[in-house]
Amino acid sequence: MIYRDADAYGFDLRSAEEMMEAERRETDLRRRLHPMSVVARVHAWHQPPGGLLPVSLFSRRVMDDPMPLHDRVAETVPADIAGLYVDYMTRAMTGSDVRDAFRIPLTGARLVGDGARTERLVSMVDGFSDRSVRAACLLCGFDAASRRGPARWRAGRVIDPGPATVYNVRRMVARTLRFMDRVGPVVWEGFTFDGGYTDRGTSGDGDLLTADGLWDLKVSRWPPNPTYTLQLLVYWRLGLHSTHPEYLRVRRLGLYNARSDTMWSVPVARIGADAVRAVERDVIGYADGL
Repeated sequence: MIYRDADAYGFDLRSAEEMMEAERRETDLRRRLHPMSVVARVHAWHQPPGGLLPVSLFSRRVMDDPMPLHDRVAETVPADIAGLYVDYMTRAMTGSDVRDAFRIPLTGARLVGDGARTERLVSMVDGFSDRSVRAACLLCGFDAASRRGPARWRAGRVIDPGPATVYNVRRMVARTLRFMDRVGPVVWEGFTFDGGYTDRGTSGDGDLLTADGLWDLKVSRWPPNPTYTLQLLVYWRLGLHSTHPEYLRVRRLGLYNARSDTMWSVPVARIGADAVRAVERDVIGYADGL
């Protein structure tokens, strides 16, 4: 609003505090009207050949679980559902309340009017029994209704998991828990970037912060690619611009794939200033860009 009087001629006469508060409200409104998740921004941004953070910079370590998985083609749920199960069930097995661990699909179910069914499902999630695994996978099917909106959610996409699926996702959680023991202690699961989000990345959260590392968890059949590594780089810089001091202790970025039981990591000291500048300025949208 422009305050006018006979002498002002249209000049903004608000105090600095009033102008800052108005700018904050306008920013919040833009982000509500035009939301974009951090992951969507990463996928939309065109990288140079090889990526801003090349996979070749990462060291690779196979963890060697002696119990192999069934082939992915034997699984009867979509790959993203397997990944969600591993994510949410890992949180539940490391101390989070089950309802809190599965809060996103529970919210999605309420949005599509299926809250009663998911209440029955969540009551069955009590560990690694076959019944628990099946219920949790079916529950994960409502995740998209929350993240993408009810209009983009499809009923019946997730069917009752078969034996190979139950075995695989249960084993991948066990592998993830073992990985966390090796790289821990874990200081934050489901980390966020409050104070660091911008108009180009209005929401998003990550997987694991350890005492010195920021980790993204995968269950893909494929090795890391430049999109995965850019996501790590964006998370790190968002964290440093956030209100959370935990990110100041991050000394390495890493990926862990529970399907291949392999970890990749890179010290942040090896990441070039040009890559950091490009991410901050062009991907995230910070005006100063390092």
